[in-house]
Amino acid sequence: MSDTHLPAASAEPPASEALDVARYDEMTDAAAALRPHWQGFASAFAHMTGAEYARRITSARGVIRDNGVTYNVYDDEGGHARPWQLDIVPLVVSAADWAAIEAAVIQRARLADALLRDIYGPQRLIAEGHLPPHLVFGHPQFLRPLTGAKPPGGVHVHLWSADIARAPDGSWVVLSARADAPSGVGYALENRIVVSQTFPDLFRDLQVERLAGFFHAYREHVLGLANGAPGRAVLLTPGAYNEAYFEHAYLAHYLGLSLVEGQDLVVRDGQVFLKTLAGLERVAVIFRRLDSDFCDPLEFRAESALGVPGLAEAARAGGVVLANALGGGVIESPALGAFLPEIARALLGEELAVPDIATIWCGTAWGRKAAHERLAQGVVRNAFDARPLFSRGSSARLGRELKPAELAQFAERLEARGATYVIQDIAPLGLAPVFDGGTIAARPVSLRVFAAWTPDGYKVMPGALTRVAPDETIRALSMQSGAATKDTWILSRGPVGTFSLLRRSGERLAVRRAGDDAPSRAMDNLFWLGRYAERAENLVRVLRAVVLRLGDDPALSAPATVGELARRLLLPLGQVSVSAVDDAARGDDARLSAELHAAIFGREPPHGLQRLLANVQRTAWAVRDRLSFDTWRTLHALTAPEMGFDARARFDPAGARTYLDTLVRRAAALAGLSAENMTRGSNWLFLDLGRRIERATHAGWLVRQTLAFQDERESEALQLALEIADSSMTYRSRYFNVFQLAPGLDLLLLDDTNPRSVAFQVATVAGHVAALPKSTPVQQRRLADTIAGDAWTAVKAADPLALERSDDSGRRPALNALIATIDDAMMRLSDAIADAYFQHARRQRADVVRRGAP
Repeated sequence: MSDTHLPAASAEPPASEALDVARYDEMTDAAAALRPHWQGFASAFAHMTGAEYARRITSARGVIRDNGVTYNVYDDEGGHARPWQLDIVPLVVSAADWAAIEAAVIQRARLADALLRDIYGPQRLIAEGHLPPHLVFGHPQFLRPLTGAKPPGGVHVHLWSADIARAPDGSWVVLSARADAPSGVGYALENRIVVSQTFPDLFRDLQVERLAGFFHAYREHVLGLANGAPGRAVLLTPGAYNEAYFEHAYLAHYLGLSLVEGQDLVVRDGQVFLKTLAGLERVAVIFRRLDSDFCDPLEFRAESALGVPGLAEAARAGGVVLANALGGGVIESPALGAFLPEIARALLGEELAVPDIATIWCGTAWGRKAAHERLAQGVVRNAFDARPLFSRGSSARLGRELKPAELAQFAERLEARGATYVIQDIAPLGLAPVFDGGTIAARPVSLRVFAAWTPDGYKVMPGALTRVAPDETIRALSMQSGAATKDTWILSRGPVGTFSLLRRSGERLAVRRAGDDAPSRAMDNLFWLGRYAERAENLVRVLRAVVLRLGDDPALSAPATVGELARRLLLPLGQVSVSAVDDAARGDDARLSAELHAAIFGREPPHGLQRLLANVQRTAWAVRDRLSFDTWRTLHALTAPEMGFDARARFDPAGARTYLDTLVRRAAALAGLSAENMTRGSNWLFLDLGRRIERATHAGWLVRQTLAFQDERESEALQLALEIADSSMTYRSRYFNVFQLAPGLDLLLLDDTNPRSVAFQVATVAGHVAALPKSTPVQQRRLADTIAGDAWTAVKAADPLALERSDDSGRRPALNALIATIDDAMMRLSDAIADAYFQHARRQRADVVRRGAP
């Protein structure tokens, strides 16, 4: 349902006026005395010095930064990935308080499952008048093709979540609930790991409930619904551009699942298969983090490029377990809160243990009359807009902020389309302590709680994703609008269990030296990660060589002027303009300096360094689950935006040189990690293949740009090529300071003992290609092996003295021919590898903002 029926407004209500109501304080009572369950934490905090606390904050922030914990916000200035905001003071909840929350959460999860069973089954609630038909059949998330379908085990909701907040009297109220593809549970786990490491002694002494048992129950009972059917379990994500992608990768790793996108899967004969390097592999269970309506373009949203054609039919046929089952978004409607008490009585025979926020549906005459009466103290919402209040894109408007003309317009729309509106009260969020500027302050909070299905009933995670407002005026919390988060500590009444999901049981495991077959898309991304990383390092080395010589250092040599150097090395790469090169040739370096600065630090130049580093980062995000923490941290350091200088500042050669030197070291660290720390499986093979193909191409290009034509300053050109190729020391150790072309060409092109030479890359590529699986008919043709073998033959047959010879025009035909052969071979080899191993669907992916994200 479109949100355009409400008057236009800013996404966030004015923050100038505080709510004139009392708020419940989690830490202190009405007499400002500490609540009993906070005394242990407060005592420990009181004995902590300011310096020690600052050290712990710095440590926690460092872990978050190094782990690359982010939350993607699409319209944030400066990029889509925002560092995760964590306040390290946990929210402490007593065992008694939690027992009441736990009972209410279990009831709500049971109710959500029963409600979906009725909506997609007998629809008794509609027939008996407990639920207006419009709230089901008019809801854009009601998926008609699923009517009558029964998911495995009859379970619709395997993971359920709700946002709850304290009322002024200390009771709880439900703000919203999620039953389709709930998010936030992975972020809650990450918060726990960071905060428990920040206060390890305190965490142990307070006997905080552990989370591992909850995740184990969630995973094992979903897998159990497959009834032992062969196949893999995967986590389906919308992709690296989704706002909660970090959570998806993190959960997949923690739960031992393969992280996949829709293009990795295909449906055949009512069953789902994963596209791997070795062919199709059966998928038995899908943990879904993609909204239902995007899951199948054949039956739901035809424009979706994120789903799997035929997935709904596979689900109906029982060919795959989907957790959660498709169609849960229909009960996330804000309007449902007006009917839940009656629905609970009809389906469960129970009264709701915790009420929803007061909600009036405007689909009746009484509702429209009540809406006008409560407009001043409520918020106007689209009845089908489940996004958090005042989050980006939300339709919510405070009634008292509507201007007279808007009120008249709203009254007309209410009469014409009242069923698409609700009026909700604004819940005064309770307060919790935060550390702010060296002192403890109070900020509004809400909790996102989670329940997982088991055959014995729903199990509640003994913790929550607590979200924290930046100030006391905030009326609703969402990560999209800048809320921070907390860990939530539930105090145990007795000894705390020691179960860990990371520890295996005592059963003996079969020895394996390979993991499951990888999705072909992931290998494609690793291949291009290797290429982009190598391309970035090559560009950095070229830029550094020019920057060094721009300072007129007499210790450095160059082939003629800096202008000529830029013409040979930077102009072909699109880093500088012809006019800048021409000015430099005439002795005026001002324009060249400015364009160099933009090429190094600017984000706008299409071929600039920052754009290339962004490609590295984006591709790394897509395979985050396949990179070790150390590799990810090194990639993050290499591509971190804060390393860059101000693109609008004047060019500073010394500062640029320092920055480029740092990038060279970090690129070398990344290459070293992949060489020394990655097992020699498919991940490493494709990553290194991409790197070697790119390095071979660049090495040939470098020689062609500097040495392909006879030049009176050939010795200086050779020194430049050796410097950029990081081969100067090797050359000097063999030939001292006598620079001749044939030995230089041999070292740069033909010496297979030099890790920077073309020969070394071609030999390595040939070995890698031979080690790739040969399972499919296309792979068994061995076209890539043939191309690599021919390239290796051409290199081995080359004679450095023949390469050195020039014709009457000064051109070196044999040298140019060899480089052209290598260029062509690397291009054809890349295509052959793609044809044989990366033939997954290449559909255009949409950047989808999940409803109900944390």
